[in-house]
Amino acid sequence: MIYTYKELRKQKENGNKLNWDKITKEQLEELFFDEYVSNNTIAELYDVSPSKVTSKRHKWNIKLNSATHLYKTFSMNHKEELKILNEHSKERLCKEENIDYISKALTHYIFRNGPVEDMHANHQLSQEDMKTLNKYMVNKLAGLIKMIYDGEWMKIELLLNFFKRYGHDWDKAEIDISDFELIFKNELEKINN
Repeated sequence: MIYTYKELRKQKENGNKLNWDKITKEQLEELFFDEYVSNNTIAELYDVSPSKVTSKRHKWNIKLNSATHLYKTFSMNHKEELKILNEHSKERLCKEENIDYISKALTHYIFRNGPVEDMHANHQLSQEDMKTLNKYMVNKLAGLIKMIYDGEWMKIELLLNFFKRYGHDWDKAEIDISDFELIFKNELEKINN
């Protein structure tokens, strides 16, 4: 749960010690971007040094020129334009003819440009192995995207429920949108120029 500065301050005044190690990226963004709470005030709230706040903000790319901040600023100042642009993007993307390129782009984003590329470069996977893996990923993503386009939500839920029994011993999923932020920031800068 994300708390406002006022709610966090009240917790502290009621004798609750706020744990700096458990603050989430979303909570820190809320305080820094949305409520404009300074590093010093956040530090005082969590009983840590301002440099610890700065360090964590930099680690999570919570900066005034980060894509998240630019997006929030843009969306606050251009709500209607953003709504229209978003709707146009949806219309362009939600066409069956786009399944091929979307599946391939997502395969690069999710799979090909990750650790498997290092394995391939280190000769742990052959070119044939890579072709097989890429084709498998593209086809599976294409099938999932087609179900989304067709509104097959029950099939998707059944698929997810089947596979949710696996991976319990894996690390908890961490939301990683750093690539989105980098691309968005670059595109916003192009628009602004």
